[in-house]
Amino acid sequence: MLADVPLKITYRSGRDDFAKDFFVPCLEQSVLYRRCAGYFTSFGLGIAARGVASLASRKGTMRLVASPHLETGDVEALRAASERPAEILKRIVSRSLTEIEDVLLKDRLNGLAWLAASGCLEIRLALRLDGDGRITRGIFHEKTGVFTDEQGDHVAFSGSSNETAGGLVENFESMEVFRSWKDPEGRVAQKIADFDALWENATPGLQVIEFTAAGCDLLDYYRDHNKPLPGFKLNVVKEGRPRDSFGPPPGFDLRSYQGDAIRAWSKAGGKGILAMATGSGKTFTALVLASKVAEKNSPLVLIVVCPFINLCRQWMREMAAFGLRPVPCYEGRQNWEALLEEGYQSLSIGMSKVQAIVTTNATFQSEVFQSRIRPRIDGFHHLLIADECHNLGAENIQKALPEGIQLRLGLSATPERHHDPLGTQAIVDYFGGIVFDFPLARAIAEGQLCSYRYHPVLVSLSDAEAEEYAEITAKLGRMMGGAKDEDSEVGQAAMRLLIRRSRLLGSAVNKQDSLDRVIAALPERPKKALFYCGDGRTTDSITDEEVRQIQAVSRLLGEKHGLRVRNFTYRESSEEREEILRDLSSGFLDGVVAIRCLDEGIDLPDLRMGFLLASSTNPRQFVQRRGRLLRHAPGKARAIIYDFIIQPPDFGGTLDATAFNLERSLFQRELKRITEFCRTAENGPEACASILGLRKTLGLVSHI
Repeated sequence: MLADVPLKITYRSGRDDFAKDFFVPCLEQSVLYRRCAGYFTSFGLGIAARGVASLASRKGTMRLVASPHLETGDVEALRAASERPAEILKRIVSRSLTEIEDVLLKDRLNGLAWLAASGCLEIRLALRLDGDGRITRGIFHEKTGVFTDEQGDHVAFSGSSNETAGGLVENFESMEVFRSWKDPEGRVAQKIADFDALWENATPGLQVIEFTAAGCDLLDYYRDHNKPLPGFKLNVVKEGRPRDSFGPPPGFDLRSYQGDAIRAWSKAGGKGILAMATGSGKTFTALVLASKVAEKNSPLVLIVVCPFINLCRQWMREMAAFGLRPVPCYEGRQNWEALLEEGYQSLSIGMSKVQAIVTTNATFQSEVFQSRIRPRIDGFHHLLIADECHNLGAENIQKALPEGIQLRLGLSATPERHHDPLGTQAIVDYFGGIVFDFPLARAIAEGQLCSYRYHPVLVSLSDAEAEEYAEITAKLGRMMGGAKDEDSEVGQAAMRLLIRRSRLLGSAVNKQDSLDRVIAALPERPKKALFYCGDGRTTDSITDEEVRQIQAVSRLLGEKHGLRVRNFTYRESSEEREEILRDLSSGFLDGVVAIRCLDEGIDLPDLRMGFLLASSTNPRQFVQRRGRLLRHAPGKARAIIYDFIIQPPDFGGTLDATAFNLERSLFQRELKRITEFCRTAENGPEACASILGLRKTLGLVSHI
């Protein structure tokens, strides 16, 4: 019984193991588990299934109220279909079910299917309503639960933890626990009443819909992936089931420029690159294009290649909304090889007309993947879509581009490879060149992206940094005459110095102080904010220890300014990244502190502010970073960008003419980026004027 479980009044990360110390012991004693969670996702439900299995063995029940992850387009579609929200929710929630990549999570979802089919698991979805009773993008983010045993005793809890791997294991979380037999204030009874009101759709500000009414048929999933959980048996007749038709979800229409892009690609003979600004809908355009190709080219194999796993998952969600069930070819061949084979066989015998595949650049160029698709290129129509196609110009992946695939579509806001004309030409040769261009300035002018205000923040080097900077500049000046060949010994030494200079500028300690002052001067605390850091080390302004810049910035934001932020780097798992982006979208997080990982492709939620503490002169990087902030969102008038720029020290005439000209030339590259930001900003002239003094010092007044 629950009264026999040794319970604490609070549980905290570091001290307690949430799953082992609390959830599992309570589930083992319960016959009913009522749970409110922030998100409907495959990961959260996967972990829920693991616990509910113990309930099922005693014919117990779990009731879950969760929120589907709604994007802006989803809200628009739901409002347009107010009389039939279940039809739209079917598409939205199906995206979450396609996020499953590894075998373990597939088995968990299969377990959920069993539990739902046998009546052990009941799920309802909560949609947030605004003051006028309309569905809005805000989410139901309550995190509470109640365990009930056969004696009628209850254990309730509330806290910060989601039922995800990050919430239960990775994050630092806390949770309060209440017992019905020791509850003079009646908190447990109140939480049960609150849950019951949710369950019966009687909570103001929410619309609660039954999971089955949303059209997400877990029983169908079970039929398609018939692998019962150990210890359970369920006899289900496996029936043939036609795939959904491949096409745009209801309520979505092409914008005029997206239609122009599709026609331009078709006119070019089914080859070409769409150079469309970040946030202008490249993915949606590409999928509509692919659906039109499928109408006249059957059977069709659609291969989407992405640089990162998170971007693959994003495509998986969007393709599910178009009625596709892609094979996720990444994270271990054992997870996808058999599914890929089954997909081709399904096409061969006419069971399906379209087979979609989503893969990473790394898997795409692997011999295993290549050996699976090359023999079949002549037997089926293939369409290759390369997202962030500039990455495919790298020498090691060029040879993996199959010549036999005739239909080719490249997507990139910045197709040209920085300082790599040969790689750029290889992309043009394969994909057929740019057939449609939709630059950021046009996207802003036509209202497809929001406007922004740009604030350059000049930052001085510390004395020690200025001394090192002067030393690097002098050495580079002396090398200029001998660095004719980048591969020469002198050229390589100069390159090492340039890298050292770049890291010094990126991690300058005074950037933290400047950030501190900027945030302190804001009229209200930042929300929906993105903080870009360098990958170097700096001095922590709070502890005076030498740490990575991202750690110092995160600590400054959290401890001094009370902001809820999380890091987004290569160190975070794919699952954690998904959770971070959802928490940022919901407003649970105030911001994300990132290093490069958000530069390409990933659709970020409603961002309002950007703080660029590190940047490069590579146009692709700064164009992508700016574009992340310019997506429209309800209530968003504009974005605000703060750009922290190192002001070169005053050398007091100590530099010779060669070194000064080098310094001038190097900053001119930085000025090109600043000019680009100013050119399309609402306050462009004002922003330009703020760095006039520095431009005069370096003789660059006319270069803006």
